[in-house]
Amino acid sequence: MVIVPARDEGPRIAAVVRGVVAVLPGVEVVVIENGSSDDTAERAREAGATVLHSQVGYARALRVGFAHAHASGAPWVVTVDGDGQHPPEALASLLLGLDDADLVVGSRFLQGAGYPVPARRRLAIGALSAWASLFGGQALTDVTSGLRAMRPGVVADFASAYPTDVADGNVLVRALRAGWRVREVPVAMRPRLGGSSQHQSPRKSALFALRMAQLCVREGLSHPGRAPRLPSDQAPVGRG
Repeated sequence: MVIVPARDEGPRIAAVVRGVVAVLPGVEVVVIENGSSDDTAERAREAGATVLHSQVGYARALRVGFAHAHASGAPWVVTVDGDGQHPPEALASLLLGLDDADLVVGSRFLQGAGYPVPARRRLAIGALSAWASLFGGQALTDVTSGLRAMRPGVVADFASAYPTDVADGNVLVRALRAGWRVREVPVAMRPRLGGSSQHQSPRKSALFALRMAQLCVREGLSHPGRAPRLPSDQAPVGRG
């Protein structure tokens, strides 16, 4: 199952849905519309997606998506942003990564993959990644990437308890402290296909970074012990 949180992505969402289906025929694409003022839901439905709704917010949208995936018994879940930055052809490498990991993150900063990220944003992501790495106990390079694949055990954890405000590096810290196996794979991401991001506002970006840093600390201190997880879903993940 592919989960796509989307707010005011009407001009882009159909291309995202169709791109996913082109590389993963038969997969259920679930678009979680969260407070759009445009035709995001209609465009997604016309493109063949299942459309669910949530309260405003990226984390709240993901929470609804994980609950739906868990209830549906999905054998794996991939989260994809609705702005067109995540190339559909990268989904195969994320799913392959699940053969020896529980949570796989697509990173812009491994092997120099992808479009050039502005220096100020790259610096901020690097600082947050270092902070999350410290409290998660494992090196991470791209903690704000929304391109992630996960096994059912992780989905079940997220469905039962998931943040409602910020869901980036803090979620990776939570997964690591819970003992899930987390790895990153390089992904050559693209610029947005139009529209605007919350990170284009320096003030909002700064507030987001401060909040995420605080939550990484909270997750790290809330789960001081870390033991390897032995999930029951160890079989190779199907790509069909």
